[in-house]
Amino acid sequence: MKNILLANCLALLIGCDLPNVENSSAKFIEGEVIMEDFDSKNLLNWKIVNDSVMGGRSDATLKLKNNLYGVFNGYLSLQNNGGFSSIRAYYPPDLTDVKSITIRIKGDGRQYSFRVRGNTSNWASYTHTFNTVKNKWIEKELMIKDFYPLYRGYYLNDMPLLSEMVIKEIGFMLSDKQTGPFELEIDWIRAN
Repeated sequence: MKNILLANCLALLIGCDLPNVENSSAKFIEGEVIMEDFDSKNLLNWKIVNDSVMGGRSDATLKLKNNLYGVFNGYLSLQNNGGFSSIRAYYPPDLTDVKSITIRIKGDGRQYSFRVRGNTSNWASYTHTFNTVKNKWIEKELMIKDFYPLYRGYYLNDMPLLSEMVIKEIGFMLSDKQTGPFELEIDWIRAN
């Protein structure tokens, strides 16, 4: 606890935005880890990152709905060479030897991606795209072996396999190059 307090004090002094380790909602049950269930969660661990970081005009929010699930919604714009909106959360437990990540979502018919960052790179994300079904809850199992490394939309070669890393960050991204409103409801995220 002292280390967390010290890190937060240092972050305030130098202006860093450290993840909030205290707000992790990980729960462990036999055979899987519930990484996020949005059940009465205050969402402080989640962060919105849109194309506005590079001059784009996309906008998004993440809210709780009925204290049961998260709702990631907004407007995707291609203006000023933009075109992405994302949410991400720091994941403090050392999660290794994961074979798959399963998500329960209700979408809008658009294609999203689930993104993971490991402990070996602060800049590359490992990505798995998935399609949603409009207004229907579905479960998607995303095999770790099928995640591929990306940096700013470019595929990377010579990167370690995601299966060899400790998962440190998880998130969702919309970057389907279709201007307009979007909405993705997220019930839970589980590691198997």
